[in-house]
Amino acid sequence: MDVDLLRPGTVPISPDTILWFEFLLNEDLLKKHLSKPNPEPSPCDLIEEFLSVDTDNGNSKPTSERVVDVDAPPSPPSETTLTPLQFSLKELALKILALKVAATLHWNLDVLEAKLPPQIQQQLMQDLVYMASDSAFIIPPQEFSQDLLHKPQVQFALTLYHRWILRFPVKAALYAKSTKMSYMHVPGIQADSGYTPLNQNFEKILRMSELSRMNSIKYLEEILSYYELTPESRREPKKIKIPVMDAFVHLNEDSTDMNHDWNAGKIVINQYELAMQIHFDLCYNYFFYGQHDMAAKHILGCRENSNLLEREISLYGYGSHKVMPWGDFYYASVAKEDILGYIRALNLGSEVLNEEPSLLQKLQESIANHYAGLIAVLQADNLTKEIPMVHRQVVELDIQGSASSGAFTVARDLLNRVSALNAVRYALEGGLPSTHPDFLNKFKTVGIKFFDLLFWALAPVLMSKLSNDDWANLKMFFLHLATSQCRLPVERIDEYLKKHVGESAERIRKKLISDEELQTIINDPINSDDENMELPRELLTDDWDTPDFEIKTVPELEMGRLKKQLIEASTADDVRMCLVKLAKTAPSSPLWKLSPSWKPAGSLGNALTSLPRGFLQDFGYIVSGAARARAEAGCARTALSLLSVLEGEVRNQLGGGTDSTLYKLCRQLSWEVLLLQVNVMLSEWPHHRINLTALANKCKACIAAANSGDGIVPRPQVLEACWTCLVNACEWEGVVATTGPGEIAAALCAACFELQRGKATRKFPRPLWDIALSVYSNGSSGPIKRNASGMPSHSRDAPNASTEARNAFNAFLATLREPLAVSVMFSLLARIHNLLIDDSSLELVVEYTSLWPSTISNVNNYTNNIKYILESLTELLERSLKLYPYNTSWLRLYGDVEMCGGRWGAALRRYMCALAAGSWLFAKRAPDEGSVARRAARCCQALAAPTQAAALCQLPDEPDYTTAFKCLAEKTGNAADAMDAYYGCLWDGTLLEVCVALHARRGEGGRRARAVAAAGALELNANNSEDIQREAAATRRARLLRALTNQYVA
Repeated sequence: MDVDLLRPGTVPISPDTILWFEFLLNEDLLKKHLSKPNPEPSPCDLIEEFLSVDTDNGNSKPTSERVVDVDAPPSPPSETTLTPLQFSLKELALKILALKVAATLHWNLDVLEAKLPPQIQQQLMQDLVYMASDSAFIIPPQEFSQDLLHKPQVQFALTLYHRWILRFPVKAALYAKSTKMSYMHVPGIQADSGYTPLNQNFEKILRMSELSRMNSIKYLEEILSYYELTPESRREPKKIKIPVMDAFVHLNEDSTDMNHDWNAGKIVINQYELAMQIHFDLCYNYFFYGQHDMAAKHILGCRENSNLLEREISLYGYGSHKVMPWGDFYYASVAKEDILGYIRALNLGSEVLNEEPSLLQKLQESIANHYAGLIAVLQADNLTKEIPMVHRQVVELDIQGSASSGAFTVARDLLNRVSALNAVRYALEGGLPSTHPDFLNKFKTVGIKFFDLLFWALAPVLMSKLSNDDWANLKMFFLHLATSQCRLPVERIDEYLKKHVGESAERIRKKLISDEELQTIINDPINSDDENMELPRELLTDDWDTPDFEIKTVPELEMGRLKKQLIEASTADDVRMCLVKLAKTAPSSPLWKLSPSWKPAGSLGNALTSLPRGFLQDFGYIVSGAARARAEAGCARTALSLLSVLEGEVRNQLGGGTDSTLYKLCRQLSWEVLLLQVNVMLSEWPHHRINLTALANKCKACIAAANSGDGIVPRPQVLEACWTCLVNACEWEGVVATTGPGEIAAALCAACFELQRGKATRKFPRPLWDIALSVYSNGSSGPIKRNASGMPSHSRDAPNASTEARNAFNAFLATLREPLAVSVMFSLLARIHNLLIDDSSLELVVEYTSLWPSTISNVNNYTNNIKYILESLTELLERSLKLYPYNTSWLRLYGDVEMCGGRWGAALRRYMCALAAGSWLFAKRAPDEGSVARRAARCCQALAAPTQAAALCQLPDEPDYTTAFKCLAEKTGNAADAMDAYYGCLWDGTLLEVCVALHARRGEGGRRARAVAAAGALELNANNSEDIQREAAATRRARLLRALTNQYVA
């Protein structure tokens, strides 16, 4: 290595190594180094090193401060007043060395932009202006005095600077498209020195260049007008002197000021070369911003000046060149291919170059004109194969998307014809149908018509001169297509070919598929017609008996078959028929003993076995057992139908008689039928088609029978079902408290009845409160559980008594269907939870909580069971919201429950659903929007989305500025937060001002500009009327809430 720019360390260095500061001491050393064929370091490496060397001068202006802050207030333009020297002689000497190196590169911006980091590029351009203006400006201002502009070196420096300004955004955008940035920086590996946001001050430079664009265009337009083509200039073009290496005078230890020799060197260019390059840079910028008319104007100007320069060179030469030295100009860096490329891209090829547009250009024109003439372009391309296949596939997908979305109307068969033409091109390139699934899908959706379109698209290709490879590819394509599962009419291939290619059909078909191959394909069973396939007779009938075989009846086998049918019977009529047939065989044992699964519910088994042996005993036992099995399997409606038939049979047997056994059986069956009716009502709610009033009257009669002291009483499960029916049927009036089965339901009926009364006469429903507290108590004071006979059970003294009590309570909650009863239980459990946690930030909010006491005695007896309260609430909420999914109060409560469990994402989803349901999908303001928004903002904070939380803080009537300011000041790496993308959802001027100030403090110019743009919206002006401000807030509020709903709910 000839030059070591690193500082000397402890390791001994070679005597031939030259240190960086030696270039300052020896004026000829730099020229000697750059004169080498391949100097190492390269010229651009030297520029970067010279401009990056740290200095000890505290008065020097750092690079970051020379980057113009475009968001700062504009300063008045400076005149000719010279700025005091702010660089040390050492810094100035290094800048001069960098400019010397740039001069050897002929000020080629293509090289400088490709090899130097953005901040070094800007510093180099600014240093050139600084030197050319005799230290007048450290940062080029927007306005210059005419005296300075008349100096050739100032004009040259400003022209180069403004050219760089126009080119920088384009280079940055192209670099961003062609480079995929890593999500993390690997230590020890330097990032590319090109246009990447990882570079320091990159965003400021980009914003500065974008906002200075029009000023730079104005300056370059003035330069072009100064060198405007006139008859006089055509005869004798103006000359422009290019600063060379010797123009920058080297500083030494005796220097006190800079005295550059701008007349040094003999490199001079004429105005054609300068105008050609400026026109091209303007076209380059206009084309990038989509201003194609202006881009066309300047590319024509570039073409005109290049022709004039070429004529000038042919007459007078260009140094040692007698022809245009593309790539070796003294100043211009434009390439001839780039000029021609922009001419063609701007659709000027036929006008300027007398060129026929290529098929790819015709394709793009067709797309721009809504696919006019597209078929002709694709047909021509099938013959020439110029357009890349990917462009054709993209066009097909665009047509498909446009047709499905209704963006514009296309011909009905355009998509199918384009698909067929693309399939032909795909086949010519050696593709196979199996590797093109979209092609096979066309056969499935369009049918045989697509086969005809395929030959229509193929006809021009088949009639052209194809190579042997093309014929081989087409042959292989058709063989694969014919043997695929598309069910193509291969036998009609001659007919299709004759239709589209005429008399040459047979000759062409033999090239595609020979006679032997065609016959083999046709005779393949897989291609046979399924409709004409002969099936064996045995497969078409249900008679599987062996013919001519004498069948002998065996009574034992017949009885076994009947018993099997009886066990498999699913309806009461099937059971009846089997019992009648079996009765003829005189079975020795009762038939109800055949299956152990026949177990009647409750005491029905004892009542049925007490009947005399016969049909009714077997029928009743089997049907009631089958009904019990169906009910346990969840088929309550089927079980009800079975047991109703049995009840009718028993009533018919009883008639007007006084048989006590049948009378007892009849009453028990009626209660079991009542139980099944309640179960059907619960399982099919709200579409049960049952008369609730009549069912409630039956339940009241059943409860009265249990309290009458009669010897025949319903079992506890029936009584609990009756009380559940009264709760869900809103039959709450006149209910008296009970201590047996249905105790909780009776207490809930009383609570619902009290809630309907006015506040003045309302009584506190203590029974339900005491029952709920006992369920979640740490001790053994749970509710008294009773056995099947209704007597107290001693199992509550066991260790699992608390678990059994909670299970029984949750089982009752699972039977609630009536909204008011469900809301009462929600309010009860929410009140208990709130009193136990004693934390206002985690309180559960739901209606009717004022019905319950505000204190609990002996709180320590319940604190360990808070999680069980949340479990009961979660299960009840899941079931209830399936029945009433738009109940906003319950959705809000579900969000509170999820928040108490630390499930922030689920809580936010419930809150957004509550707001959407209560505001017609945010078309209006929800009643409790402010309180829900506060909790939603807290969830966003927990999910590391502070900007979303800050936006939600606007929703309450009094915005929560404390939380919002805290969130905006927080920096997060969470991509889901979207940060400044939510500025369009802010309508509070205070929050927008804080955003602007925070971004300015962090030096985030781009984000600050977006915040300024959002705050400057006309509809947010404080002087607007209240209606306009309210409408602007409603629009942004809906936009915010819908965006959050799409993210967290959808």
